[in-house]
Amino acid sequence: MLGVLSLSGALVASPVGAAGSFAPDGVDLTGGYGDNVAIYGVGVHWDSLCTCLALKRAGFDVRLLAQLAYWRGHEHPAVNRTVWDASLTPQLRWSGLDMGPARLFSEAGLGAHLLSNTRINTERVFSTAFQFGEIGVVGLGFGDHHRYEIGALVQHVSNGAIKEPNNGLTYFGAVFRAPLP
Repeated sequence: MLGVLSLSGALVASPVGAAGSFAPDGVDLTGGYGDNVAIYGVGVHWDSLCTCLALKRAGFDVRLLAQLAYWRGHEHPAVNRTVWDASLTPQLRWSGLDMGPARLFSEAGLGAHLLSNTRINTERVFSTAFQFGEIGVVGLGFGDHHRYEIGALVQHVSNGAIKEPNNGLTYFGAVFRAPLP
């Protein structure tokens, strides 16, 4: 946790984006399912937030993802069937060797989530609107300079035992990314 906070502080102190601009580098579309909840998300990301040469030489980079997701519960009957989730997640990213038309990548991140409701379905209770989210992604970059990406993800969202009950939500899904002009 301290490492992630230190990394986040370093990101805030450095210029955003490769060109020092606040404009995002790409758009992300996600979908997933877990614990009787379907998740649909749209987000933007900023690449190369860290100018750490040692990381870059080893194939690592830092990306920041901002996302808005809609959660739809599938239990019948349900006390609450929908939740909106706004999140901000710094991710450590590793890109593999260039394999011609494709490039393997993996990412891991820990971020903050803000939920519109602290309950979804009947039994899943989060207790707090503020949540933490851990995410892992494995995928392939393809197209011109590997600018497009598709990947499989797993994400867990919970309040980290700030308050009980803390059911959390774990889901598996897919992500598609495209660059912005």
